[in-house]
Amino acid sequence: MQRISIENFGPVKKFEADVTDVMLLIGPQASGKSTISKSIFIFKSIKDEILDYIYANDLTSPKPLLDLLSHLVVNFLDNFNLSLDCELFRVAYQYSPTKQIAIYKNQSKSFVIPKIKLSNILENELSLLITEILNYKIISKEQQHKFKSLEELRELESDRRLQFKNFKSRIDNIFEETHSPVFIPAGRSLMSTLTNQLQDINNPNILDYFTQSFVKRINLLKTYFTDDLNTLIQNRNIAVDLGSNLLDLLKKILKGEYRFNADIDKERIYFKNNQYVKLQYASSGQQESVWILLLIFRYILDETSVFMVFEEPEAHLYPETQSDVVELIGLLANVYNNQIIITTHSPYILSAFNNLLYAYQVGKNKIGDEKEAVESIVNSKSWIDPNRISAYFISENGYESIIDEELKLIQAEKIDSASSIINDKFNDLFNLDD
Repeated sequence: MQRISIENFGPVKKFEADVTDVMLLIGPQASGKSTISKSIFIFKSIKDEILDYIYANDLTSPKPLLDLLSHLVVNFLDNFNLSLDCELFRVAYQYSPTKQIAIYKNQSKSFVIPKIKLSNILENELSLLITEILNYKIISKEQQHKFKSLEELRELESDRRLQFKNFKSRIDNIFEETHSPVFIPAGRSLMSTLTNQLQDINNPNILDYFTQSFVKRINLLKTYFTDDLNTLIQNRNIAVDLGSNLLDLLKKILKGEYRFNADIDKERIYFKNNQYVKLQYASSGQQESVWILLLIFRYILDETSVFMVFEEPEAHLYPETQSDVVELIGLLANVYNNQIIITTHSPYILSAFNNLLYAYQVGKNKIGDEKEAVESIVNSKSWIDPNRISAYFISENGYESIIDEELKLIQAEKIDSASSIINDKFNDLFNLDD
């Protein structure tokens, strides 16, 4: 199992945990939940960053691996908006018992570049792959410069695509990581209210890395939804009951269907055939949730294995609807070996996950009518195996697991500690009331 270790990085003084299939992070604002989820996302994305960098650069120096590692450090600092005079820190990620990357700063001097260290086996395998790719690029460039017929050029291009796919598979195997990383940041309604302005980002530096990559993903995604959802499902070869569950949850949460049309005013949410609202005028809950719903819909239909980070999926949603979103996320977690991280402030999100955990425990050994009774309460396709989940409370004082190891549920007293404090104040006032 993969593992993350963080020391003195941003608001996180110390955090170390296995990266389970479903990982929940709850705690006050500015406690470090986002820093943890973003760190995991960066390390899971690093294989794609490596491949893109090797393909985009000639790396003519005698030690191309050092050039690559320097790029990764600079990129890491940029992604977190860190300067060279930042505090001492260490962030390490273990992909397997023998493969690890650590990025750290261990000198207090100003303007000292942080270091990066790879485990030996990972460094050796990456060096071999870099050499192979660079040699292939040289041969490919030589072939391109020769006089070729149109048919030969097509074959050359086909070979390039095939070779890139091969290298992509190779680097996935090196990192023992096959998921496509997707980050869904907080503040998603910005993409709905400013949809036209964000369609073409002339100056990407005005957005942070995570929001920028999300906007690019959304701009590609929305053009897929020119047909109604039912038509899109029928055009794909997925199980009928999975498609039905997916469609029902999307309509229930969004209270309609998203549709994109480049020829008119682009984006609408339809309630009926001829009744709609333009996306920028939809409710705040619809604007926040629409991209979560469409991304989940698309990846399930495409049968894509994803690692997906959801920041505050509860934003602007009624508690009952938050539960529906969790059921949809459970559906996503149970197909194609997908992995999920959720950062949240909402006790309703945790309570909804408890329902999925408990439904699994109650229903797994039942058959016939008894199992159907459990499924009538919670759809079995959303049940979560307790062995796949972890949950942590993050605060300025540190972190703690909030999974009850005996019950295999999230500890009830940790779910809504704020309510207890508020109720205690009310009781104190009540006792003073004449």
